[in-house]
Amino acid sequence: MYRVLLRFLLCLLCCAPGYTLADCIVTQPTRQAIDTPINLNIGIVDIQVHCYLDRPRALSFPLDIVNNPRIFTASDVDIVPLSSARAAYLLPAGDFTFTLTVNAERDRQLVLQLAPIAHFQQHNSVHLLTISGFAGLCIALSLYVGVLGRSLRNEGFYAYSAYILSAGFFFVLQEGVLKVLLPQAAWLHSVGLKLIFAGLTVYTAQRFISKLLEFHLILRRWEHTLIRYTGLLVLFLGAITVLLPFPYNHFSSLAMGSLTVVTMVAILIATVYAMFRKIHCSGLVLISLLLLLAAMIFRVYLPHFSEFLHRYALIIAVTIEAFLLAVAASEKVKRLQKDKIAAYLNAASDTLCPVLNRRGWEDAANQLLKQHRHEGGFLVMMFIDMNNFKQVNDIHGHAVGDDALVILAKILNAQCRPQDIVGRLGGDEFVIMSHCHSRAIGERMIERIKQRLMHLDLRIGALSLPLSASVGAQIIDLPHTDLSTLLHQTDMLMYEQKQQQKAMA
Repeated sequence: MYRVLLRFLLCLLCCAPGYTLADCIVTQPTRQAIDTPINLNIGIVDIQVHCYLDRPRALSFPLDIVNNPRIFTASDVDIVPLSSARAAYLLPAGDFTFTLTVNAERDRQLVLQLAPIAHFQQHNSVHLLTISGFAGLCIALSLYVGVLGRSLRNEGFYAYSAYILSAGFFFVLQEGVLKVLLPQAAWLHSVGLKLIFAGLTVYTAQRFISKLLEFHLILRRWEHTLIRYTGLLVLFLGAITVLLPFPYNHFSSLAMGSLTVVTMVAILIATVYAMFRKIHCSGLVLISLLLLLAAMIFRVYLPHFSEFLHRYALIIAVTIEAFLLAVAASEKVKRLQKDKIAAYLNAASDTLCPVLNRRGWEDAANQLLKQHRHEGGFLVMMFIDMNNFKQVNDIHGHAVGDDALVILAKILNAQCRPQDIVGRLGGDEFVIMSHCHSRAIGERMIERIKQRLMHLDLRIGALSLPLSASVGAQIIDLPHTDLSTLLHQTDMLMYEQKQQQKAMA
């Protein structure tokens, strides 16, 4: 009779609004449904739960604000821990009461979830795969951008690698992946350790964005210093929170959260200003920051708006941000390489003629000598000198002489292939080097240029200047390393031809 009455009362209780027959209810600290958020105060909290289950269920909750959970039951009830990224327990079928004791490290709400075993296992597997994939992506992107940074010797790219690794490890800790691998290491679930990596994430992100968008160039000195030291202070607060006793660690973590928001807003404003100044890649950085800010709102200020967004919005935002910042880093590399090439071309180009100057030609010629040593074939070298060029300057002036040199340079470029290198050593002396696969190709090239330069009729304004040029040429089949010797030999061949032309005149 007593058992029937107890079950009847339990049925009335469980059939009240918010409860079902096969369910659990929280009886302490307040009476409420199992899936209603429980308000926690910092310290040890006892949560008493009464269950009436027709089949086994999985009870789980996150460890982001609590640690060291323990369950106390009557001796005839066996509640077994489950392997999970969250704290999870297998509740048996039957009518029983247990006490869940947790150490709350935040004044927040704890949500207990009761689910069928199959549903819990599926959700846990998907969660572990998702976070593991995210961690793998973070490692891959950090290595990719780290290699880019090494090739450019740019510490800003190392900051990106450190940022992505810190963010990846923070979420691995936050989402309890290491709990599955190291279930006994309770220190891995402490809020203090998570705050250290949160601080590292904020600081390294600030360093990378500052380097990428060149805040030190576009901001005032005090503005750049403020952004830099707020990020550093966030890192410092995250580190000392582990060492401080209660309640000072609580205050330091609150200060860290507020300062993180201040740092993000400052970086966001600076990024908008960089976009206004048309700094390369600032648009991508702005999009990533806005996504991250929206995700933080769902994570911190709207925890009950959507369970999915609360749990995964920040991870999704960081993933998208990692891709966008990797693209920005890649675009930065392309821009730097383009600027480097442009600077090299400006330094290597002749100031008058559309050919290489002496330094640029010698650098390119040495590369061609190296290619010849590895690939074989034949090198063609020609030394070209205008005949009676001094008379042009004396009679018509240096401006006409300069125009004649420009026309000659264009003729040489037209007679050569794109891979051939044409340079001006100075005055009216030009040089050509070409790599050919056969001697016949080289001979034809030499003959073509000699014939073209034998009789030149240069039209400069109203003037028509009949000129010619002497060409010294040789074909090299053996590997060489001394460019100056080859240049001297070809110069002597040009001088011999000039003397022959004078003798025939």
